[in-house]
Amino acid sequence: MRFIISSHKPINATYKDAETGIVQYKVRTPIKVHELITTISRRIENDIPRRNSGSSELGDAATDNARYGLLAEHSWYMRKGAPSVMRVGGKDIDPTTFFQKPKKPWYAPPHRIFTAKDGKEYQWFAGGYDTKLKLNDGSGTLVAEYKCKSVGLISQKRDATLEIFPPFEHMVDEIMITFIFVERLRHSRHDGLQTL
Repeated sequence: MRFIISSHKPINATYKDAETGIVQYKVRTPIKVHELITTISRRIENDIPRRNSGSSELGDAATDNARYGLLAEHSWYMRKGAPSVMRVGGKDIDPTTFFQKPKKPWYAPPHRIFTAKDGKEYQWFAGGYDTKLKLNDGSGTLVAEYKCKSVGLISQKRDATLEIFPPFEHMVDEIMITFIFVERLRHSRHDGLQTL
C-alpha cells in the first residue's frame, strides 16, 4: 500500500492511494498563536449513511462527492510546560505515556516506540530525508517508510510517499496517526516546539 503525499510537509497534505488515485487521508495543521492542532481525516466510503445532524465532512464535494471523517487530532502547545495531547476516537491520550523514547543523545532525531493494538512494539526512526517504522523485536522488519519529495537535482525526481508493507496494511490508521506525530516532532526544532 503506497500513498502519494501532496506536499513536502506531511502534516499539511493529502494522501492519495498510488494505485487508485483516490485521496484516502487529509492532514491539516492551521497555525494559531499558542498552539497547533493537527487533524487527521479519513475517507468515508459512500455506502456508509450520513448523519442527520448535518455535515461533518471535510471532503471535496465539488469534485468527487468524497466524505472525510475525523480520525485523530494532535494538539501541540507552544507554551513551555503545557502538555501536548493526542485525541483518538474521542479519547485523550498523553503522548509521553503512549510513546517511549529510546536512549539516544538529546540531539538525535526523535525516534519513538509505541505498542500497537496487536500488542507488538514498533519503533519510528526519523531521519533527515526519510522516516521508517520497524518492528521493535530485533528483527529489523520494515513496516512502513516515508520518503520525502525529490526535485531531481541529485537523485531521481519523485513525489513524497508513505509506503506500508505487507502484512501490516491492516494497521494503516495507527501508522498514519503515529507517523504524523513523529513527523511533527522531526520538524519541531525549526518551529520552537518543545520536544516530548
